[in-house]
Amino acid sequence: MDNARSRRPVLPVLVLPLLLLLLLAIGAGCADMPGLGTAESPPPAGFSADTFTVAGLTSGASATEAGCRALPDGLWVRTPDGRRSECIRYHAAGLDRPPPGVTTALIWIPGDPTGATYRIIGGKPQVEGVSRLYELSAEARRSGAEMLSGAMGGLPVVMLARPGMHGSSGDHAWDRHTQEEVDLLDAALTELRRRHPWLRDFVAVGFSSGGTVLANLLVRRTDIRCAVLASAPLDLTEYYGSAGGGGGGGGGGAAALDSFAMRDDLADPMRALGRMAAPRADATVFVIGDRRDRRVPASAWERWAEAARRAGMQVLLTEIPGHDRPELGGPVETRHLTSSRALEVGYACASGMPPARVYRALIADEPILLPRGRRLRGAEIREAFAGHTLRGTEWLPRAIVLTVWRRDGRLSYVSPRRPDRRIAELRWWVEGDRLCTSRHGCGEVRADGALLHFMAGEPPRLATTYFAAGAPEPAAAGNPHRRRRAPALTGE
Repeated sequence: MDNARSRRPVLPVLVLPLLLLLLLAIGAGCADMPGLGTAESPPPAGFSADTFTVAGLTSGASATEAGCRALPDGLWVRTPDGRRSECIRYHAAGLDRPPPGVTTALIWIPGDPTGATYRIIGGKPQVEGVSRLYELSAEARRSGAEMLSGAMGGLPVVMLARPGMHGSSGDHAWDRHTQEEVDLLDAALTELRRRHPWLRDFVAVGFSSGGTVLANLLVRRTDIRCAVLASAPLDLTEYYGSAGGGGGGGGGGAAALDSFAMRDDLADPMRALGRMAAPRADATVFVIGDRRDRRVPASAWERWAEAARRAGMQVLLTEIPGHDRPELGGPVETRHLTSSRALEVGYACASGMPPARVYRALIADEPILLPRGRRLRGAEIREAFAGHTLRGTEWLPRAIVLTVWRRDGRLSYVSPRRPDRRIAELRWWVEGDRLCTSRHGCGEVRADGALLHFMAGEPPRLATTYFAAGAPEPAAAGNPHRRRRAPALTGE
């Protein structure tokens, strides 16, 4: 990693809310949870730090080419000028054995780290603070990809890691919103297609700052046939000048706007539109968000949507409800979390649903992704959950979770990376043929192969997807045969 080049300062700008908002705080250890380990693993060979951790995210990480190539989920890529190389990690499901006739993968580009704030020291942007709830692992992200793919009927899913995040080398605070960040992820997509020649094109979903990256990629690439930009700052001039406020979200006002104007390395999607050749004729772009969003002002995505239409893109712009969890310790009424709905739209695109039908479903707030499988009866629900530790994906808001279901009705959420850290204590029970939790209320459970889908609300929507107890753990990317059974963790 070459970070020797001088960079002009950038003020604190985007602070994305907690994607794991169901998690309250880091609590006491889990001495009563047998089988849940506590040891922290070292960084991979050839890496100076592990950016899955808070320490690695804050320091940044360099990587060697040999160390990257030794990882089944590492992509060694270079910027076009050849001056910088990084290891971009990805966590995937379905790439090695796609369903017959499938030529598309769904790409997920995440926003900024959970609870991140930023500051300038010596003219350089740095991570000032980040929630420990940011910390995951490669295994946890692969599980997340497996659960998304399973819920989507086997659609191949790739969770990209931006530079300096989720195991990738790089320096997140320096790289965010820059041309080099876009260059590196552009090269990563090209390398994915080289590794998997069956891949003809992508459906891509970018949330918040991930949407900023994706909007820039749309100008460069012709193999993105559908894109979903959710709660994304797509006009950086508008975004940086917003009054959302310094390190707590939004752009930061006039001072941040002045800093933005000084920089020559930022990747502003509005400016990128002027460099676009003829857009792909059959590509559809969905721009979604909540106009009450207090992190990214609606004007920062509405202005881009209008400009993109004038440039010839097929853009569908619609408002959807953004989510919060203030009752669980998250920010109050940011209305920013829209990633779950964005993934539903991505699934619809990949499945061939006509854009007009998707648009109508968004306007009517109708569920798009419906669970498959056999509905479980009450006794089967108890057997599937009682006494087990289950990894899951929550859908509203979307988060990778690790849960302990005790036979006495206690339901514990623990850190997916550090299971010794207890995060929240809830209750669970069974009413008739419905599972109930103090978080989601009551709803049916469907068994779908190795997955359990829990539905809640009216109309019923996916609340959480779990790996059933004893189901195979996801294989490492590139090695579909290296699978292991999940450990028999108990929560008595």
